[in-house]
Amino acid sequence: MNTPSRFGNGALSKDFELMDALPIFLFDRSAAQARLLLQDRDRLELLHRMSTNDLRRLQVGQGCSTVLTTATARIIDRVLIYHRGETALMIANYPEIVINWLRRHVFWQDRFKIEDQSAALGQLELHGVGAAALVEQALSGASSLALHHFLEDSSRQLLVARTFPLLAEGFLVVAPYAQLEQLRTAWSAEQRVQRADDSIYERLRIAAGLPAAYHELTEDYVPLEAGLWDSVSFSKGCYIGQEIIARMESRNRLAKTLVKLQLSALVPPGTPIQAHEETVGVLTSCAEPLVPQADVAAIGLGFVKPAFAIPGSLLRVGEARAEVVPAALIAARESE
Repeated sequence: MNTPSRFGNGALSKDFELMDALPIFLFDRSAAQARLLLQDRDRLELLHRMSTNDLRRLQVGQGCSTVLTTATARIIDRVLIYHRGETALMIANYPEIVINWLRRHVFWQDRFKIEDQSAALGQLELHGVGAAALVEQALSGASSLALHHFLEDSSRQLLVARTFPLLAEGFLVVAPYAQLEQLRTAWSAEQRVQRADDSIYERLRIAAGLPAAYHELTEDYVPLEAGLWDSVSFSKGCYIGQEIIARMESRNRLAKTLVKLQLSALVPPGTPIQAHEETVGVLTSCAEPLVPQADVAAIGLGFVKPAFAIPGSLLRVGEARAEVVPAALIAARESE
């Protein structure tokens, strides 16, 4: 059977040839995402039956990405879940929508509470070669964490998790704002650390192929179309949208699929992608590359028909020339 690999085939575009020379980027993601506290007996069971991944397998200290979907398998949000024992932490992109969606599906016998703690807890991310050494300074053992696994220091209300790497290493840190400011000050004093804004994050996440809210994580798309294979279990029981997703996987039929593009000019998202004057998709994200490359004025993400998703495919996006290239975080399907 065909199964998805964790992060594609391992091929990286030229964006990362100079990875070792780049700084370790420090981002404040507190306003970009929400920290939601899940409590009571069914805190994980409700999410298990409402989303695409298998949350029953999680042990304390482990996490995963999972997708909330509509009845027609459209993306509501892709969230991160961290199993903390008596509680769980969710990182969400659309907190109001997620909270309302989950509360609508709580049965009378369910014991489930969800609370937005974003006003009390902030969020930092570190990305780049050497990020592991920095988080190790903050919390011993953090450098050896597997993807989505985490450690906590309850005395400081500090949580450190390995997350999707925009560069070689990626870590997410959640703590009260005063604690985060101390970490930010200490890390910023390191020579290789660069505090960066949302525009740098956008350029890195497009280069890596990470889908984002308001761009690729919308109800226009199904999780498999957005390359979210790692967020989907094909062996768990039923959940909302499961039948459609299972059928798409078993028949190996996707109407569209997410690709990374190198373009000859900046083009606004929403511009149609064409091949031989036929519209074959749409551009969803676009930015200048962080690492300059000859003949590459912009990088982008977009959805195209699978026949045009092969690396090396030449397309047009508006007036710009475009080429499909590999991306580290766009999962590919490979034979076992």
